[in-house]
Amino acid sequence: MKLVMKFFSVFLLALIVSACSSEESPERTAENCVKAVYSGDLDTVINLMYLPEDKTNKNFDMKELVKSKMQQVIGKAQKLAQEHGGVDKVQASPAEYINEDKTMAKVKTTIFFKDKTQQEGASASLIKIDGKWLMNFN
Repeated sequence: MKLVMKFFSVFLLALIVSACSSEESPERTAENCVKAVYSGDLDTVINLMYLPEDKTNKNFDMKELVKSKMQQVIGKAQKLAQEHGGVDKVQASPAEYINEDKTMAKVKTTIFFKDKTQQEGASASLIKIDGKWLMNFN
């Protein structure tokens, strides 16, 4: 069970660090999400994720589950940023669209810390829902 939770936490961090939401572009979305994660803005991160409803289990609240896990992930990200003097900037690579109507994309980010170190983010999947780019949690 510990291994499953550890994998889930790492998976969430990789996805969150790589993508959240913006109305402009998948690249801007990725950058905004990374900034929210490292600044500890949990509500913004959660509200900008695409979390489809579970129609088979009405008593299951995916948003609450993700929120409780994200508190831990964001805490670790904040600690990492503090160890490096804070986040200087976030840069996203050009989006790689994965469908013809350009409503799904993959984006990689790079986090530049104030101590001149950098960290490559994982590739994240984004989806455009109602004109807004969101992290695709499916």
